[in-house]
Amino acid sequence: MSIIESICQRRSVRSYSGEALSKEHAGRIEAYIAGLKAPFGAQAHIRLIHTDTLEGKVRMGTYGVIGGARDFLTLAYKKEPLAEESAAYLFEQAVLFCTSLGLGTCWLGGSFSRKDFGRQITLEPGEKVGIVSPVGYAGSKKRIWDVLIGAEKHHASRKAFGSLFFSHDFNRPLTEEAAGIYRRPLEMVRLAPSANNFQPWRVILEAGTLHFYHQKTLGGFDAIDSGIALSHFGETCRELGIAGRFERLPSREKEAVAVYSISWIPEGGSKEA
Repeated sequence: MSIIESICQRRSVRSYSGEALSKEHAGRIEAYIAGLKAPFGAQAHIRLIHTDTLEGKVRMGTYGVIGGARDFLTLAYKKEPLAEESAAYLFEQAVLFCTSLGLGTCWLGGSFSRKDFGRQITLEPGEKVGIVSPVGYAGSKKRIWDVLIGAEKHHASRKAFGSLFFSHDFNRPLTEEAAGIYRRPLEMVRLAPSANNFQPWRVILEAGTLHFYHQKTLGGFDAIDSGIALSHFGETCRELGIAGRFERLPSREKEAVAVYSISWIPEGGSKEA
């Protein structure tokens, strides 16, 4: 399954069958995450936890949001510049890989016990467990959380293209036609999941360079959400053969409307395009 197909098919799954991951699936996930490296120079790592192999009776606290899960992905990272964006970029790669295997996942940023999960992995000094996700086989029944949260409705109710992406400044909406080769990668950004479906990311296209921003949200997960969007953009560009690089441009930090994250500079482009 391609990245684009995985992005389009991914849904948040909160109800699982109760079956542990097969050895094949667990092995493929372990091999995949072992080869991942966090972007933007930050430090982050992912671990796969199998509750069946833990000593004693262990119940991972997800506060009733998740049911029937036996395996979990955990994301740990250190607090440093672009740490959350970098960590989320990395984690979304793992999530989309699991989607390509036909497995269910669900990003959890606040509705889990960091104490429970932190006990099960080795944390380096300064690291914290920031995100977890169940991973496994979807259950046949919807749970009350699926109804209350309205997961399917959220997936379908994305903001319009021109309300997220702009040309030269935040006063001029970008059209799909004007986006050119970046139309498809930006559409994948538009489909990215976010806390409470806030969709805080904003992008300005100027002279072939894209500048990524995020708006502050009440939940405080805007930088994480921005990292997911960056992952969708970067990995889609890679899949489509659109060459470029992510680089932080200090001159962009002055923007008052939103918080600047990083820029995408096309191959051969100048830093301050």
